[in-house]
Parts: sequence; C-alpha cells; structure tokens
Amino acid sequence: MNPNTLLELFEQGVELHTNPKLLNYKGVDKKWHSISSEETQKKVRHIALGLSSLGIQKGDRVCILSEGRPEWTLCDLALLTLGGILVPLHVTQPPYQIEYILSDCDPEYIILSNRSLYDRVSPLLQKTDIKEKVIVFDSLPPIPHSKTLDEVEDAGIKKEKKNPELYQELRSRVKSEDLATIIYTYSDSGTPRGAMLTHKNLVSNTLSCSDLFLIKKGEDTALSYLPLSHVFERTIFFVYLYHQIQIYYAESLEKLLQNFKEIKPTLMTTVPRLLEKTEEGILKAAQKLPFLGKMLAQKMISYAEKFDPEISSSLTQKLKYKFSDLILFRNLRRSFGGRLKAVISGGAKLRPELARLFLASGILVLQGYGLTETSPVITVNLPQKNRIGSVGLPVPGVSVKIAEDGEILVQGPNVMKGYYKNEEATKTALDGGWFHTGDTGHLDPDGFLFITGRKKSLMKNSGGKYIAPLMIEKILKSNEYIKDAVVFGEGKKFVSALIFPNLLTLKNAPPLKSLAAENDAEFLKHPETQNFYDKIIQETNHRLSKWEAVKKFSLISEPLPTDQTVETLTPNEKRKKMEEKYRALIESFYD
Repeated sequence: MNPNTLLELFEQGVELHTNPKLLNYKGVDKKWHSISSEETQKKVRHIALGLSSLGIQKGDRVCILSEGRPEWTLCDLALLTLGGILVPLHVTQPPYQIEYILSDCDPEYIILSNRSLYDRVSPLLQKTDIKEKVIVFDSLPPIPHSKTLDEVEDAGIKKEKKNPELYQELRSRVKSEDLATIIYTYSDSGTPRGAMLTHKNLVSNTLSCSDLFLIKKGEDTALSYLPLSHVFERTIFFVYLYHQIQIYYAESLEKLLQNFKEIKPTLMTTVPRLLEKTEEGILKAAQKLPFLGKMLAQKMISYAEKFDPEISSSLTQKLKYKFSDLILFRNLRRSFGGRLKAVISGGAKLRPELARLFLASGILVLQGYGLTETSPVITVNLPQKNRIGSVGLPVPGVSVKIAEDGEILVQGPNVMKGYYKNEEATKTALDGGWFHTGDTGHLDPDGFLFITGRKKSLMKNSGGKYIAPLMIEKILKSNEYIKDAVVFGEGKKFVSALIFPNLLTLKNAPPLKSLAAENDAEFLKHPETQNFYDKIIQETNHRLSKWEAVKKFSLISEPLPTDQTVETLTPNEKRKKMEEKYRALIESFYD
C-alpha cells in the first residue's frame, strides 16, 4: 500500500531495508560519521515529542535556516510527524526577504544551525514574537533565550517515558491533505510568495520519481550539496529516504571535489553551474598543455559536444570515443569519484553541448524540469529515453499541455494547494484547473517537452536561482543619473545590465562637471564616469541578494528607442529586442 504521508513514506522505506549508514556527515574531527536508519527513526520520534513539549502542534509553522546537515532532515521529519508546517529560509537570502517571510507566515519557532546565522537574523527576530523561540543545532557559542536540539531531544525522551503512546497518537492525526510545507518563491515583482505543498503533493512526486533512475535499495550512495531549502533537493531526499540509500552531506562547495573522491557517489542532483565549472576546468587544463596536446584535447572536446545518445555510433566514432576516454574523459570521471551512474540536472537550463560532453565522457546527465509549485518535478529525461535539448517526458501521474499562447500548463497530484494568504495569485496560477507555469514551450511528437522561453518576467541563472529583473531595473531607474536600464542573466553565471544614463543630470553631477569630452560617447567612456557608475552599481547591489547583484554593465550613449512599437512591448519582449540589438556587447560580459 502506498504511503499517505511523508513520515509513512520514510517508515515504509525502513521496513523494506534498513541502512546502517543512512545519514552521513563530517564531524569536527574531520572524519565521516553515520546515523543508521533505526537511530534516525529514534531521533525523529524524540525530537517530535520534544517539539510537542514546546507547544508546537498540528498546523503550526516553523522556520528553519541552516546549511544541509543531518539535523535539517531530522527536524523536517519530526515536524511532519506532528503535522507541523516547515517554512525553509535560504542561508543566502537577503534580510529584507527573510523579514517579509517571517511577517507573512508568522511562525511559532525558528530553527537555526549556528550562532553566525543567529547574529545575522537577530535584528529581524526582535521585531517578531519568536525572538525567544529559537532552537539551535550548535550549542557553542551559546545563543541567549534559545534551546539546543539536544535539549529538545532530551525533553522528548522524558515525555516518551511518561506517555509511551503519545507519539503514535500524534502521528495518526496527520492526513495526506494536510500542509507539509510552505516554500516561498519569487514573483515578477521580487516579492516572495508562499507555495503551499501538502503531504499528498510531495508523496506523489516522490513516488513518481523513485523508480525512474534504477536506484538500488541500500546500495547506492548519494552526495548532497544543493540547499535543502529548495524543493528540488528536498524531494530528492525523500526519494533517497524511501530507498534507504546512503546520503552524504557535502561539507561545502569549496570541498566538493574532495568529498567526491572520499565518497565516490553513484547518484547526485545538481544545477548546470557545477557542470559549467567542471567544463571550464577542462578547458583551462587543455590550455596549459603543449601545442599538440592542446589541439588534440580541444578536438576531443569539440567531438564530444556533438555526441547524441539516441544515435548509434559507428565503429570509427566508437574508436574516437575510446581514444578520448583514455586521454581525457577517464580523468573527468575520476574527479567525480569514478562511480557516478546518474546526475540529475534541474533548476535551470542545461546547454545541449554541455550535456553531450558529459554523456560522451561516460557520465549520464539527465535534465529535468519543475517548479516549487509542482513539488517540483514535472518532466525528466530517463536513462533509456534521453533527448538532448529537451527537459524530458512527464513523470507518471502528471499531465502537461501547451496553451494557445505557448504557455506550459500542468495538472496532477503534485500541484500545490495555492499561495499562502494570496487568493488572487492562487486563482491566476490555477485558472481552469491547470497550473500555469509562466514558461513557454512545446511537446515534440514523442511527448518530450522543450522550453522555449518565459511568459513571466522572472529569469533563472545557471545556478538555478530566480532573478526578478523588473525589481532590479526599478531600483536602478530610481537613481537620478539612470534614465533606463535593461537587465540580463537568464541561464548565465551572473547578472549584467545595459545602463542608459540621464545625460542632462549626469553632466551636472559635481564630480563630472568639469569633465572635457568631444561627444556623449567619449564622456561615458571616461574613467571618472565609469567610476561614478561603479559606485551607483555597488550601492544597488547592497540592496540585492548575492545572485541578483549586477556584476558587469555598459553605459549606452544612444537613447533607448521610444517609438510606439517599443513602448507597447512587454518587459520580456523589450528585453529580447535589446538582447538582439546589443548581442555582441552582452555576450562579451560572459566571455
């Protein structure tokens, strides 16, 4: 019988196969430590009872702000046991967004990993009712008016001794239609919206994905480096827990390569940025080779980027791939530990040539597509059905259709209940019984989905982070020295911008009044003018999250077109028009 709740899903996994090394982390002694399936169950039970002793009950919202670590997963499962609603915060999230989320969801408690994160959000907590309702993973340095997770667990042990039946009573109250989490995601304006996901949403998506990737219970090993605050990694975790495979929490991005070599994972999820960085490393290494070696490596890479898994290779091609493997690709596989059998890429668009490079090297890369509102997986490529350039086939139980205007519509048990306290946005998103993704695309004759663009104004960088260009442009245009601005960054490493200066006010700016120049173009190219705008960009970036920061920009001397055709364009159409006109300049930002 299929599980109805996420806790049942985890428990069924344990019943089918127990793993002595389920959750794995590196301790302060720099050694890997393991938590078994049975120990995980016991800790979840005691933490749940400890949270109950603090007054947390079904329907209560609890925020969590932490890096990926076992305590994150234990608290998640414990809250789900009580029917609590976990509201994850991103450790990279700017204060103004965290403040908005705290105000909007009104949590009963906040869970933090360490003193450093507490110090960052403490000024925000002082404005709320939870300033003294803090649970922390690390006990040192101590946090005033807080409880450690160890203390919560101890309280749960005592409560179980007094009332052995309480745990089963609490978990029996949780139903499939109950909310499991509220995950805040971007809107076009940059204001977060809370997507409400039920146990049914997440369980259905977990089960739909669990049999697609040839996962072997208790045998596979997964390395996790993506934030658990994102629904993509969190749902994949439920897949791992259901199959009871060994999960290793990466120490950090800086130590990821070291962790690959130590763990030798067979499975992992990623965003395209990690694969791009690996590609950059290969290209840099090739540049350092002697002339003939460099030419040979570049030829092998170029050849690999044309690989197609759906076309059988000729004998000549097979020999070329074999030679390439001996010279170059074998080392690439070793850098990932040498045992990877599948890499699932999501969160952002994966360049086709990048996917081909990894596939040719013997690393199976499968691109998928989904959104927070869909729990998240909508489509994914499969080992035996991998169409490069597409985002795959709909997962079991999920229906996809294309609206007349090209928008991708989704229907299925994975689709959210709605946006928290936002009926208008919910009604728009779920119009006609289908979830409107805001993305445009088409289905090929075999049912593979291809993403062609965005109907909404949001962009995603290659790291899978949402960017609200309208918000950034609005901040830039609020400066008296900027007449207009157009922001770019879809599928890129960072945000760039074309700045159209307000020349009337600019030439009267105190630092630039005496600047001599023959024309506007020369005036804008002057180092003092460039420095002037550098400071404006830096001031703007202080108001943005790290991934929204404008890293490169160019001052445009010619005026922004104001003819009627441009004025009537949507923001996306305007951005596309500017991208076509200044393509070479924009591409130079990312060279």
